[in-house]
Formats: sequence, C-alpha cells, structure tokens
Amino acid sequence: MERGIRSAARGGRPRRRSAVHIICTVLLLGIHQAAGQLDEGDRVAEYRARGHTWPPLPSDYIPPTPGWQSTFERRFRQIEYLTDEGAKYNGFMSAVHSALIAPNFTEYGWGLTRAPQDLVDALASELQRGLAAEDTPEEQFEHPVDDEYPAEKPLMVNIGALANRAMEEMLPIHEAWSGVALKPNNAYGLRVYRNQSNLQMHVDESSTHVISSFYTHDPEGDPWPLVIEDLHGNTHEVLLETGDMLLYESSKCFHGRPKRYNGRWYSSLFTHYYPVEYWDEEKVNLDAHYWVPPDWHRVPEEEVKGLETLVVSETSFKEPECEHEWCALKGARTWERPEGLKFGQVFSGDGKIRPLGRKGEREEL
Repeated sequence: MERGIRSAARGGRPRRRSAVHIICTVLLLGIHQAAGQLDEGDRVAEYRARGHTWPPLPSDYIPPTPGWQSTFERRFRQIEYLTDEGAKYNGFMSAVHSALIAPNFTEYGWGLTRAPQDLVDALASELQRGLAAEDTPEEQFEHPVDDEYPAEKPLMVNIGALANRAMEEMLPIHEAWSGVALKPNNAYGLRVYRNQSNLQMHVDESSTHVISSFYTHDPEGDPWPLVIEDLHGNTHEVLLETGDMLLYESSKCFHGRPKRYNGRWYSSLFTHYYPVEYWDEEKVNLDAHYWVPPDWHRVPEEEVKGLETLVVSETSFKEPECEHEWCALKGARTWERPEGLKFGQVFSGDGKIRPLGRKGEREEL
C-alpha cells in the first residue's frame, strides 16, 4: 500500500507509430526503468509471437478461478472506455499484471495475523514520541494527493533503525505465509493518516512489493477498513486493531481504503518483500507491456449497460458513480480479528484460523 511511484502517464507508455521509438522511462505499476527503447511495432509483434489473444482466454488468468476472471473481464472492459491514453495505458498495465502475469502464492491473497509483541511495544514508543514532537513532518508525495487527503496530509514518523529491525523480525512471518524465501525491500512508516484521509484502490510495485504486510497501532477514531480483493473475486473489508498485521500479495491483489477516515489519526507500517529465487524484475516488467492489447488505444463505440465508469489516475483506480467510489463494496464482507487468534496463526477469506505457514494452510483447503 505504500506508494509515491511514477507512472507511464509521464512519458512511459508506448506511442503509436507516429513516433519511431519510445523511451520507456517507466514500466508502470511503479515498475522500474528499462534500459533501452521499446518500439510499439516491436511490442505488438512480441504480443503476437507469444500467442496472446484479446480478450484473454480463461486459462490465461492466474489463478484460473471463475471469480477472478469475472472481476478482470469487467475491469478490462472499463479500461477500454477510457479516453485519456496515458490513464488508459496505465490501467491496462496494472490490470494485466495483476490478472495475467503475477503468480499467486496463497489461496486468497491475504491473511490476518499478529505481530511479535516486543516489536509492537517498540513501535508504540516510537509512535508516541513522534506524535508528541512538534517537528514531525508531513509526508511528501511526487503526485497530487488532494483527493485522498483533502484536509491534512499524513505525518511521517521516522523510526530509524527500528525499520530494519521490523523487516528482519517480520521476514519469517511473510516467508511462512507465502511459502517462499523472500528478500526484504523496505519498511515504510510510521505513516500517520489524519482525518478524512482515504487511499484509492491500487496494486503495488510489481518488481519489489510482492509479499507485504500492513501493521496498525492504536488508532484514535472510527474503524477504518482496509479493502482488498481476493483471488476468487470477492471483496473484503478488514478492520485492524493494535498489533494486527494484514499479510497480502501486494502487486497482485487490488487494495486500498476508499472510505474516508473519521478520526484524529491512524498509524501504519508497511513492509515489502520479493522472492529470492527466479524473480527477474525486468522480465516481470516487460511481460506486462507485452500483454497490453495491440488496439489498446481504441475506444469502443457501443455502450455496455450497467458498466460503471472507471477513473485511473497515476496508479489509483476509482469508480465515482458508486458509494465510496468502489462498486464492489456493496457486496463486501467485513472481518475483524477473530477471538482466539494468536501469534503464529493466520485468518483468511474462508473464515478459518490455521497455523501460519503454507503447509498448514493447504492441508485444510
């Protein structure tokens, strides 16, 4: 959920053949810079050489669950109707990576667990220090954020060496949940959201934010759900309390906090990891480009009854015609930490508590 990344709207999307070459300074999704140039004709040729078709086949979706496919068939259709080419290419890049390219490591894409108590205590001390200090700065962003933070921007409490400690202590938890060896990328926070904040739906950087967690501590305000789509096409609202960690496949599952926060503050720490083995950042990035359809810039003439308008800004998605600007919230299921959830256990989208670890999770599915 930690962002602040550049997008293809700032020069990274391929243009049509009127320009012979495009400098791919950004490979969307916050995706890393590519060396060299990407020609649109070569991109389309590679799309065809890989045997891609549009719309994608049911077997192209990862995972090939009916709900996941249905969710993205609708989202792809929404993106096709965008008229701003920068936003449209951004939308395709985010969606094809999530739906068709990124592997899934778990059954549902998210899980609720508990953080180590000694780390909870250390983070609590740093948070209180930062809130008491008069010089705690507001977070700085590279993109406009007035829509998400209309009243006050988040504060950023610098936790220093505790960030590295958090990444190291939380690493075994993320590895146990995902079932793969991971490399720490960064711990971001403590970000202190303030009144009327929201966070629009998005996926994180594909190259480095693969297995992540969201930690919260002692919010002072109304419950503020984290919204996440699972790998079966279901939408969940998860209410977190002090010491809770939401594990999630952050470049795979769309997530955010589209509802406005009503309260004084809400603190968060984000930790991000990516697989140690068989993870080629450049290939992951280019694969997304090569899945964007050849006629991505065409806007359909026919209207689709009941298809709500999608707005893409940078890497954020919203649906202004729906309450809280996200239509799937009307069918979302709300969860909070179940009684009895202990450190070393995980709770997920089927409502069951299991031992933290892929083996324990899979044995009961």
